[in-house]
Amino acid sequence: MKKLVLVSLLGAILTGCGGGGGSDDKSDNNSNHRPNAAQGTIERVSGNVITVNGHQYDVASVNYLAGDENVALSTTQLSPGMLVALSPNPTRAVGQHVQLEPTIAGIITITNKDSGQFTVNGVALTFPKLSALVDQGHIRGGDWVMVSSLPTATDGYKVLSVVKFENEILKDHFEIEGTISNLDKTNLRFNLGAALTVIYTQNSVEGGELANGLWVEVEGKAIGNTINATEVEIETYDDIDNDTEIEGLLTWVANDKSAFELNYRGRFNVTAQTRFEDGNKNHLVQGTMIEVTTGTNNTALEIEFDNDNDDSNSWNGNDIDIEGTVNSIDETNMSFTIGSRNIDTIYVNRFTEFDDGLTFRSLTQQEVEVEASIVNGQYIASEIERLD
Repeated sequence: MKKLVLVSLLGAILTGCGGGGGSDDKSDNNSNHRPNAAQGTIERVSGNVITVNGHQYDVASVNYLAGDENVALSTTQLSPGMLVALSPNPTRAVGQHVQLEPTIAGIITITNKDSGQFTVNGVALTFPKLSALVDQGHIRGGDWVMVSSLPTATDGYKVLSVVKFENEILKDHFEIEGTISNLDKTNLRFNLGAALTVIYTQNSVEGGELANGLWVEVEGKAIGNTINATEVEIETYDDIDNDTEIEGLLTWVANDKSAFELNYRGRFNVTAQTRFEDGNKNHLVQGTMIEVTTGTNNTALEIEFDNDNDDSNSWNGNDIDIEGTVNSIDETNMSFTIGSRNIDTIYVNRFTEFDDGLTFRSLTQQEVEVEASIVNGQYIASEIERLD
């Protein structure tokens, strides 16, 4: 699905136009400015006003892209916990356009209501609030739902909301987002999450070359634990405009805190001019929730820590430094091996940074230090430099 190109963020996960009628919830002087665009989680809904990233926005229109269908929806269908992207409405002077950005969408099967366990087209999930939603009649087995979630340190999803939709266009649509692992370019398949196998064609891929560790959105038909993909789109923050605010999870942080990755989708740089709220540079730790406002070339202008949703403890040990001599590289799988007795295979992708004049093709027999993360059981290199 083609994503909304945000104008003027993880700017972020939601945004609003300064000309909108909504007021600003944030009291800190540095937070009074509302960014031009935003991505994030809906915190509150009151009539046509929603709160995202601590800012209130008047909503002028709502849509969801289901394949090639641009489905118009009502503001009454917005709910706290939904992931959205906001941008100035192109047809109205006042109010924001809201695009829904669920992680998973499809038919729900409730496997254990009391424990909050359910599946969406075979994807196993848990949501503690599900029991109340079922008891109140908001969700039943067989409903078509949107699931908003955050990535976890393992290969699962931290569910934020489950919302039912009744729409003839949506009833047969299925999509899921997640990180690629076990990519097999010969047989055109990869794993997504803990148990899903995605079968794709070269023509179904959008946004660049597939690689392990990249976050993708997959649309298609699910049969058991296999998805026959009609579209695989790489999700990145490469084209984020200045003054966008993004909410998200730190999925990698450089050892010197000079850069970080958000939601597995892109890298942001920290400079001497970066402002911090509710924390400082030392609080940039993998698994921490933040809101980042972006400047030129994905520079972080401002970082605000969400201390109420800190999940960093569950990410302990997920960042790893590996040192040694590179034995060989594999250009097909974009990986290399390092070590002698204990040989590690490390994968690179579009977000891997090579320092000290290194390139992927020049790695063989080089002594290197690799900053890597464990993603779905595989080492994904974020930064590679010569070993001092």
